[in-house]
Amino acid sequence: MKKTIVLFILVLTASPLANSSDVQISGRVKLFSSLFLKKNAEGPYFIHGSGEFAFKRIEARLRLSGFLSDQISYSVRFDSFSQPDALFSEWRFPESSTLGAPTQAEPFDFFLYEGNVRINDFILDGLDFTAGKQRILWGTADKANVVDNLNPVDFANFLTFDPDYFAERRPQTALNFEYYFSGFTKIQLIWLLSRQISPLPADFSEMVTQGLMPTYVKIETENKLLQNTNMALRFSTVLLNTDIGLSYYKGNFSLPMLYGVTPTAINGLEYSYKYPQRSVWGLDIAGEIFSMGFWSELAYVQPEPVDGFVFVSVPSNRFPSMIKKSFPLFEGSYLKYVLGADYTVDIGTGIYLNAQYLHGFFDETDYSSRAESALGFQKGMFFGEIQDYILARAEYSLMRDKLTLELGGIVEFSKQEQAFAFMPSLEYKIKDLVTFQAGGFLVSGNQDHTKFGSFKKDNILFFAFKTDF
Repeated sequence: MKKTIVLFILVLTASPLANSSDVQISGRVKLFSSLFLKKNAEGPYFIHGSGEFAFKRIEARLRLSGFLSDQISYSVRFDSFSQPDALFSEWRFPESSTLGAPTQAEPFDFFLYEGNVRINDFILDGLDFTAGKQRILWGTADKANVVDNLNPVDFANFLTFDPDYFAERRPQTALNFEYYFSGFTKIQLIWLLSRQISPLPADFSEMVTQGLMPTYVKIETENKLLQNTNMALRFSTVLLNTDIGLSYYKGNFSLPMLYGVTPTAINGLEYSYKYPQRSVWGLDIAGEIFSMGFWSELAYVQPEPVDGFVFVSVPSNRFPSMIKKSFPLFEGSYLKYVLGADYTVDIGTGIYLNAQYLHGFFDETDYSSRAESALGFQKGMFFGEIQDYILARAEYSLMRDKLTLELGGIVEFSKQEQAFAFMPSLEYKIKDLVTFQAGGFLVSGNQDHTKFGSFKKDNILFFAFKTDF
């Protein structure tokens, strides 16, 4: 890994691009750390004491962008992470021993986060072409998107409770064609060269089994064949000062879906997961009325038919036997949607208000009633049934925008149960490029039957130092 970093630095400094006046270099160095506020000896996802560190990480990113000619531009971003701990469980390494060597080493990642080349007026006037690893933003909602299907949510970082990674989506390798009929009307055709897969937390099985062992998780993946690539199409325009987008995505669920449970020889269970196919028809709009911004997204999801299964015991006079029972995993086509608005109250520095109503979080699906009964799917759980949320926040800036106070929260409605996640924070600009951030993730409500309520004993305080350049 050190050789890779040294090689990257040498290539960067020796490259003629680095010495060009057209190159823009930007980046970030960030320290993030958080503390648990109370003891949690039972999980289900975290086990810790009061005052114990929840998550610590140092990250650095570097972006280079510029023009190779009047019509050709590029963008490259490298990310590196150093974290002295990991979610869910400790990382143990082969070099560990009982002879006094450390039992843990510090995980370190260095990777290409984004890298692409864009050609304007490719082949014909008005046709732009972008190739490479890229973030292709669809939809108009504030992070709570339902039509933004081309870049999967980073589910692993979602559980760090770092506000910079709330529902963050990862760039994907794609060929992106955009044809502009005018300055505000275009059609976009995208070929995604692989399946879209969300990063999962370490020891993902603990989220499935609630810590019950012995249990095995089997996630089925597909071969990297031409037929297993994904496609997408979107038309966008402006009508009556309102942005409108119509989209279609044909690809896979980016999170694995549980579809079967099999008993094993040692009295454990094997959980079978896969990434089913789906088609998503999308509509998104955004505009402004009386100085208030508004947006809406609607997704009509058509999942492929998938047969779920479980094994059940059958009474017998001699030896107990098991039979396999099958059932449809999904109920059929279903809707997800989000409605939102924002407004700035001008009282000098101004208060910014933002609120959204969400039907269907990124991990939720409409399962069949038989799948709910056999596999335990329900509202108020990760990878569960679709339910409703209200997301809201208020921001107030003072001291000439050097200090920003934010009060944010998520209200979750699960059957007759509710949970509320309160996320206060402050951000102070120490210098022009250096920012201090502090806040918390505090949960109240039902712990057993709501998604966010399951973190009721995992309340945290966090702080971060960020240098942006």
